[in-house]
Amino acid sequence: MNANKKNVRNKWLKPGLIGMAVAASLLEIAPVHAQEKVVGQFGWFGVGKAYEIDKGHYYWVGEFSGTFFNDKGDGSPLHLAGVKCPAFNDLDFANKRSNGGGYCIVSDLDGDQLYLSWRIPVATNPGPGGKGPGTFEYTGGTGKYQNWRGKNTFVGVTQINWADGTASGYAIWNR
Repeated sequence: MNANKKNVRNKWLKPGLIGMAVAASLLEIAPVHAQEKVVGQFGWFGVGKAYEIDKGHYYWVGEFSGTFFNDKGDGSPLHLAGVKCPAFNDLDFANKRSNGGGYCIVSDLDGDQLYLSWRIPVATNPGPGGKGPGTFEYTGGTGKYQNWRGKNTFVGVTQINWADGTASGYAIWNR
């Protein structure tokens, strides 16, 4: 009887192992959206409210919005997509430091959306032309972006701080 139990166990064990091996190999060749890194530029206009904390130190809360231009052009992911990013900026002009962060909703021409969070840790030179390297992470989406996950890099550039508290600039993604 022990021999029969062993044969029955081996009869089921071998196909089970084969099935697991096949499933594992399928997972390896499935498309991996976590690795999707779009490369391009996001031209933005920032509108919000700035609060003076100390002389030369401002805390800004608002929204950066604009358009993303994928380097690959027409037909590439997110090319010409609209971008809205509720955000904050902590700008200390007196000590030439800044940091910022927030979230973005990216919507393409089909209406599919990609959600991401972003952060620029403390950086130097927040004045006109100041560059702040940061990171962003895909956090979810709809339609073709619903399974996107992954970490990315960007450099945010504030080109102009307007007298009315708005700002113009761009962000370079994954370059």
